[in-house]
Amino acid sequence: MKVAIIDDLTTELDMLAGYLICFAKEEAKEFDISTYESGDIFLEEFSSQFDLILMDIDMPGLNGIDTARAIRKVDEKVVLMFVTAMPQYALTGYEVDAIDYIIKPVAYPDFALKLKKALRYVKQVKADEPVVLPTKEGLVTLNISEIYYVESALHYCIYHTKDKEYRVRENISAVEQRLSPFGFARCNAGYLVSLKHVKAIIKDDVIVGDYTLKISRSKKASFTEKFTKTLGGL
Repeated sequence: MKVAIIDDLTTELDMLAGYLICFAKEEAKEFDISTYESGDIFLEEFSSQFDLILMDIDMPGLNGIDTARAIRKVDEKVVLMFVTAMPQYALTGYEVDAIDYIIKPVAYPDFALKLKKALRYVKQVKADEPVVLPTKEGLVTLNISEIYYVESALHYCIYHTKDKEYRVRENISAVEQRLSPFGFARCNAGYLVSLKHVKAIIKDDVIVGDYTLKISRSKKASFTEKFTKTLGGL
Protein backbone atom coordinates (compact mmCIF):
# COMPACT_ATOMS: atom_id res chain seq x y z
CA MET A 1 0.00 0.00 0.00
CA LYS A 2 1.35 3.39 -0.98
CA VAL A 3 1.21 6.06 1.75
CA ALA A 4 2.21 9.74 1.53
CA ILE A 5 2.99 11.92 4.56
CA ILE A 6 2.99 15.72 4.13
CA ASP A 7 4.32 17.95 6.93
CA ASP A 8 6.70 20.89 7.01
CA LEU A 9 8.46 19.53 10.12
CA THR A 10 10.96 16.75 9.49
CA THR A 11 10.57 15.56 13.08
CA GLU A 12 6.86 14.95 12.42
CA LEU A 13 7.60 13.21 9.11
CA ASP A 14 10.10 10.89 10.80
CA MET A 15 7.76 10.16 13.71
CA LEU A 16 4.75 9.31 11.52
CA ALA A 17 6.90 7.18 9.20
CA GLY A 18 8.18 5.35 12.28
CA TYR A 19 4.63 4.81 13.51
CA LEU A 20 3.67 3.34 10.13
CA ILE A 21 6.64 0.96 10.23
CA CYS A 22 5.73 -0.10 13.78
CA PHE A 23 2.08 -0.65 12.79
CA ALA A 24 3.15 -2.66 9.75
CA LYS A 25 5.18 -5.02 11.93
CA GLU A 26 2.37 -5.44 14.46
CA GLU A 27 -0.37 -6.01 11.89
CA ALA A 28 1.64 -7.83 9.18
CA LYS A 29 1.05 -5.03 6.66
CA GLU A 30 3.33 -3.58 3.98
CA PHE A 31 3.62 0.17 3.38
CA ASP A 32 5.52 2.00 0.67
CA ILE A 33 6.06 5.35 2.44
CA SER A 34 6.87 8.67 0.75
CA THR A 35 7.40 11.92 2.70
CA TYR A 36 7.01 15.54 1.57
CA GLU A 37 7.89 18.78 3.35
CA SER A 38 5.17 20.87 1.69
CA GLY A 39 1.97 20.61 -0.25
CA ASP A 40 3.61 22.34 -3.20
CA ILE A 41 6.38 19.72 -3.44
CA PHE A 42 3.84 16.92 -3.12
CA LEU A 43 1.63 18.24 -5.91
CA GLU A 44 4.60 18.44 -8.29
CA GLU A 45 4.82 14.62 -8.17
CA PHE A 46 1.21 13.66 -7.51
CA SER A 47 -0.64 11.60 -10.13
CA SER A 48 -3.10 9.37 -8.23
CA GLN A 49 -0.35 6.96 -7.15
CA PHE A 50 -1.23 6.80 -3.43
CA ASP A 51 -3.80 4.82 -1.45
CA LEU A 52 -3.60 6.98 1.69
CA ILE A 53 -2.39 10.53 2.37
CA LEU A 54 -1.62 11.79 5.91
CA MET A 55 -1.30 15.58 5.92
CA ASP A 56 -0.73 18.53 8.23
CA ILE A 57 -2.99 21.56 7.83
CA ASP A 58 -0.83 24.46 9.05
CA MET A 59 2.04 24.58 6.55
CA PRO A 60 3.87 27.47 4.90
CA GLY A 61 3.00 28.03 1.26
CA LEU A 62 0.04 25.86 0.32
CA ASN A 63 -1.77 24.78 3.47
CA GLY A 64 -3.28 21.33 3.96
CA ILE A 65 -6.84 22.28 3.04
CA ASP A 66 -5.81 23.90 -0.25
CA THR A 67 -3.48 20.99 -0.98
CA ALA A 68 -6.41 18.62 -0.42
CA ARG A 69 -8.60 20.64 -2.79
CA ALA A 70 -5.92 20.32 -5.46
CA ILE A 71 -5.64 16.57 -4.77
CA ARG A 72 -9.38 16.12 -5.26
CA LYS A 73 -9.19 17.67 -8.72
CA VAL A 74 -6.85 14.81 -9.70
CA ASP A 75 -8.10 11.93 -7.52
CA GLU A 76 -11.60 11.79 -6.01
CA LYS A 77 -11.07 8.46 -4.25
CA VAL A 78 -7.71 8.58 -2.47
CA VAL A 79 -8.17 8.39 1.32
CA LEU A 80 -7.18 11.61 3.12
CA MET A 81 -6.57 12.04 6.85
CA PHE A 82 -5.27 15.19 8.55
CA VAL A 83 -2.66 15.16 11.33
CA THR A 84 -2.86 18.60 12.91
CA ALA A 85 -2.46 20.79 16.00
CA MET A 86 -5.39 22.89 14.75
CA PRO A 87 -8.61 20.88 15.32
CA GLN A 88 -10.72 23.98 14.72
CA TYR A 89 -9.65 23.86 11.07
CA ALA A 90 -9.70 20.09 10.74
CA LEU A 91 -13.49 20.13 10.48
CA THR A 92 -13.06 22.01 7.21
CA GLY A 93 -11.41 18.86 5.95
CA TYR A 94 -14.78 17.23 5.50
CA GLU A 95 -15.31 19.57 2.56
CA VAL A 96 -12.60 17.59 0.77
CA ASP A 97 -13.87 14.22 2.04
CA ALA A 98 -11.13 13.71 4.62
CA ILE A 99 -12.19 10.68 6.66
CA ASP A 100 -10.83 11.89 10.02
CA TYR A 101 -8.12 13.88 11.78
CA ILE A 102 -5.49 13.12 14.44
CA ILE A 103 -4.59 15.79 16.97
CA LYS A 104 -0.92 16.63 17.60
CA PRO A 105 1.07 15.70 19.59
CA VAL A 106 0.33 12.28 18.17
CA ALA A 107 0.46 9.29 20.52
CA TYR A 108 0.97 5.90 18.89
CA PRO A 109 -2.18 4.22 20.31
CA ASP A 110 -4.39 6.99 18.89
CA PHE A 111 -2.51 6.87 15.59
CA ALA A 112 -2.91 3.08 15.32
CA LEU A 113 -6.66 3.32 16.03
CA LYS A 114 -7.21 6.01 13.39
CA LEU A 115 -4.98 4.18 10.91
CA LYS A 116 -7.13 1.05 11.20
CA LYS A 117 -10.14 3.19 10.27
CA ALA A 118 -8.26 4.65 7.30
CA LEU A 119 -7.28 1.19 6.08
CA ARG A 120 -10.93 0.10 6.14
CA TYR A 121 -11.72 3.02 3.84
CA VAL A 122 -8.81 2.10 1.57
CA LYS A 123 -10.16 -1.45 1.36
CA GLN A 124 -13.59 -0.11 0.37
CA VAL A 125 -12.07 2.05 -2.35
CA LYS A 126 -10.05 -0.88 -3.70
CA ALA A 127 -13.13 -3.10 -3.68
CA ASP A 128 -14.59 -0.85 -6.35
CA GLU A 129 -11.58 -1.33 -8.61
CA PRO A 130 -12.28 -3.15 -11.87
CA VAL A 131 -11.02 -6.62 -12.69
CA VAL A 132 -10.85 -7.75 -16.33
CA LEU A 133 -11.98 -11.32 -17.04
CA PRO A 134 -10.89 -12.96 -20.33
CA THR A 135 -13.96 -15.12 -21.04
CA LYS A 136 -14.67 -17.11 -24.22
CA GLU A 137 -17.11 -14.41 -25.26
CA GLY A 138 -14.50 -11.68 -24.86
CA LEU A 139 -13.15 -9.38 -22.15
CA VAL A 140 -15.58 -8.59 -19.33
CA THR A 141 -14.92 -5.85 -16.75
CA LEU A 142 -16.37 -6.24 -13.25
CA ASN A 143 -15.93 -4.23 -10.08
CA ILE A 144 -14.53 -6.47 -7.36
CA SER A 145 -17.50 -5.48 -5.19
CA GLU A 146 -19.83 -7.17 -7.72
CA ILE A 147 -18.30 -10.62 -7.20
CA TYR A 148 -20.18 -12.83 -4.71
CA TYR A 149 -17.96 -15.88 -4.96
CA VAL A 150 -15.62 -17.71 -7.32
CA GLU A 151 -16.09 -21.41 -8.02
CA SER A 152 -13.36 -23.79 -9.14
CA ALA A 153 -14.47 -26.10 -11.99
CA LEU A 154 -11.71 -28.31 -13.44
CA HIS A 155 -9.35 -25.93 -15.27
CA TYR A 156 -11.77 -23.01 -15.02
CA CYS A 157 -13.02 -20.53 -12.44
CA ILE A 158 -16.62 -19.32 -12.49
CA TYR A 159 -17.22 -15.81 -11.17
CA HIS A 160 -20.69 -15.54 -9.65
CA THR A 161 -22.34 -12.11 -9.39
CA LYS A 162 -25.88 -11.22 -8.35
CA ASP A 163 -27.45 -12.48 -11.57
CA LYS A 164 -24.66 -13.58 -13.94
CA GLU A 165 -21.79 -16.05 -14.21
CA TYR A 166 -18.47 -15.64 -16.02
CA ARG A 167 -16.22 -18.61 -16.85
CA VAL A 168 -12.46 -17.98 -17.06
CA ARG A 169 -9.66 -20.47 -17.67
CA GLU A 170 -7.47 -20.02 -14.57
CA ASN A 171 -6.50 -21.59 -11.25
CA ILE A 172 -8.45 -20.69 -8.11
CA SER A 173 -5.24 -20.38 -6.09
CA ALA A 174 -4.16 -17.54 -8.38
CA VAL A 175 -7.58 -15.93 -8.00
CA GLU A 176 -7.33 -16.24 -4.22
CA GLN A 177 -3.95 -14.54 -4.21
CA ARG A 178 -5.39 -11.66 -6.23
CA LEU A 179 -8.65 -11.22 -4.32
CA SER A 180 -7.82 -12.11 -0.70
CA PRO A 181 -6.65 -8.53 0.09
CA PHE A 182 -10.19 -7.39 -0.79
CA GLY A 183 -11.99 -9.55 1.76
CA PHE A 184 -12.25 -12.94 0.02
CA ALA A 185 -11.73 -16.26 1.81
CA ARG A 186 -12.07 -19.97 1.03
CA CYS A 187 -15.00 -21.76 2.66
CA ASN A 188 -13.78 -25.00 1.07
CA ALA A 189 -11.30 -26.07 -1.60
CA GLY A 190 -13.65 -25.16 -4.44
CA TYR A 191 -15.17 -21.84 -3.36
CA LEU A 192 -13.64 -18.41 -2.75
CA VAL A 193 -16.22 -16.17 -1.05
CA SER A 194 -16.61 -12.39 -0.78
CA LEU A 195 -17.07 -11.92 2.98
CA LYS A 196 -18.93 -8.63 2.51
CA HIS A 197 -21.72 -10.53 0.73
CA VAL A 198 -22.08 -13.19 3.44
CA LYS A 199 -25.53 -13.02 5.07
CA ALA A 200 -25.08 -15.82 7.59
CA ILE A 201 -23.14 -18.90 8.62
CA ILE A 202 -25.53 -21.68 9.65
CA LYS A 203 -23.88 -24.90 10.85
CA ASP A 204 -21.84 -26.06 7.84
CA ASP A 205 -23.43 -23.68 5.32
CA VAL A 206 -22.58 -20.11 4.36
CA ILE A 207 -25.28 -17.91 2.81
CA VAL A 208 -23.77 -15.62 0.16
CA GLY A 209 -26.46 -13.42 -1.35
CA ASP A 210 -29.00 -15.95 -2.65
CA TYR A 211 -26.43 -18.76 -2.80
CA THR A 212 -25.84 -21.47 -0.18
CA LEU A 213 -22.35 -23.00 -0.08
CA LYS A 214 -20.81 -25.72 2.05
CA ILE A 215 -18.04 -24.96 4.55
CA SER A 216 -15.47 -27.72 4.88
CA ARG A 217 -14.35 -28.88 8.32
CA SER A 218 -10.74 -27.84 7.64
CA LYS A 219 -11.74 -24.31 6.59
CA LYS A 220 -14.52 -23.60 9.09
CA ALA A 221 -12.46 -22.06 11.91
CA SER A 222 -10.39 -19.74 9.70
CA PHE A 223 -13.36 -18.79 7.52
CA THR A 224 -15.53 -17.95 10.54
CA GLU A 225 -12.73 -15.91 12.09
CA LYS A 226 -12.23 -13.88 8.90
CA PHE A 227 -15.98 -13.30 8.60
CA THR A 228 -16.15 -12.12 12.23
CA LYS A 229 -13.32 -9.66 11.61
CA THR A 230 -15.13 -8.37 8.53
CA LEU A 231 -18.27 -7.76 10.61
CA GLY A 232 -16.13 -5.83 13.07
CA GLY A 233 -14.65 -3.72 10.30
CA LEU A 234 -11.14 -5.13 10.70
